[in-house]
Amino acid sequence: MAQEEAGPKLSLPALAGAIATYWLVATLYHLLNAPQPPTSIPWLGYGNGWTAGVRNFFALTKSKEWLQAGYDKYSKKNKIFVLPATLGMRAEIVMPREQMSWMFDQPDSVLSTSAAHYEFLQGDYCFVEPAILRDPYHEHVVHKNLLRNLNAIIPDLAEEVPVAVDSIYGTNTDTYTKVDVLDTFMRMIPSLTNRILVGPTLCRERKFLDAVLSFTTDVVRIQALLFLIPRALHPLVGSLLSLTSKYHYWLSSKFSLPLIRKRLEDIKKKDAGDPEYKAWKEPQDFVTWSYRTAMAEGRLDEAHPVRIAKRIMPVNFASIHTTSLTAYETMTNILSSDPSVIESLREEAHRLLQEEGGWTKQGLSRMHRMDSVIRESQRASPIALTFIHRKVVAKEGITTPEGVHVKYGTMLSCPWAPLALDDDIHDNPTEFDAFRYSRAREEYDSMKPEEKEKVDTLKLKQTGLVTTSDRHLAFGHGRHAW
Repeated sequence: MAQEEAGPKLSLPALAGAIATYWLVATLYHLLNAPQPPTSIPWLGYGNGWTAGVRNFFALTKSKEWLQAGYDKYSKKNKIFVLPATLGMRAEIVMPREQMSWMFDQPDSVLSTSAAHYEFLQGDYCFVEPAILRDPYHEHVVHKNLLRNLNAIIPDLAEEVPVAVDSIYGTNTDTYTKVDVLDTFMRMIPSLTNRILVGPTLCRERKFLDAVLSFTTDVVRIQALLFLIPRALHPLVGSLLSLTSKYHYWLSSKFSLPLIRKRLEDIKKKDAGDPEYKAWKEPQDFVTWSYRTAMAEGRLDEAHPVRIAKRIMPVNFASIHTTSLTAYETMTNILSSDPSVIESLREEAHRLLQEEGGWTKQGLSRMHRMDSVIRESQRASPIALTFIHRKVVAKEGITTPEGVHVKYGTMLSCPWAPLALDDDIHDNPTEFDAFRYSRAREEYDSMKPEEKEKVDTLKLKQTGLVTTSDRHLAFGHGRHAW
């Protein structure tokens, strides 16, 4: 009796092909069915629709070119346009400079910063638990406490910087050593950040700092991978990927939680009038700020040690990632400039250090050249094409100043890179001019009192590094600016 033929076998290439086909179709389906900007406004790239969407999807290197073209053609005429979605990114409506104030003035219940951040940073999976990014209370704590405590923070940082520099670069002045500049900043910034967050003990604990840095790397990796994976698979794949960030949070918490619990216990004893704590001064860092702010506002959930420990992680992520990139661009721009630039910066730092008798808030505010060189690096070497994203969260949508109705879920943004290099705003924008913003400020400082009265000081202040505007978006703008 003849043996029946066996059924078709699923070969490994066929299985791989099926998975690849599912991934591609599911990703494209989600991309093209996500909330889309209206077709009544200009779309860059290959346009809109399924066919154009597929072409845009695979045009991985075109976003910069499309953004610049849209900026020149539409933004400069006060018109909005759509930067189409490419692999891993959403389509977004790019706002012209003249309409930015309208965008920034919208309440969070209409255009949400946190909702945009939550989507971009994959808040469901990256930050230990979704609540951490869904309700970014840590941002509120920093905004409320950092500026008012600068006088106490600056001496702490002045003490920490030499320690951090020596630990990363060493103290051997006889032999040249090759270093990866960005990598060294990524390893050094956590020490300085955590001096403000958790104080002098943990900011020098290498195992804690390594865990925090690994967490930051985890977030970037998870974010990038989930952009490339069909949303239907996110609950499975995202949960697996998030095990790395949860693991590194757990490693960090072995150090942070004992410190937080002890701090809160000390604060409670001090508040209760314990005589042993009469002379004790509570440290002014993120741990204390979080507890004090939460208790004052009735947010008992945010006063819990575990919640504070988890909040430390996104603050580290934000500071390590952006500060390292900014420091890297600034350093490479300085070292690539004429030697007179670094000589001038050294002269300013030495002079002010002597005049102030140490590092002070007043002294730092007078470092116009250093302030200028950092701002100029942010302008000449922007770290993102678009910036300051807002997500439409009003169910009924919103209507722009041009009369265009934008649906719920649509993303809006500002054209940071082309604006930073716009020759209508900046003289010789392609040139790195280290002291572009400091010349007028130094000239003002050298004026006689009667001469200063004739100067528009408001315009002068707007050239400062941390003074945001629709011309300087590196720290955002409006009430959510960092």
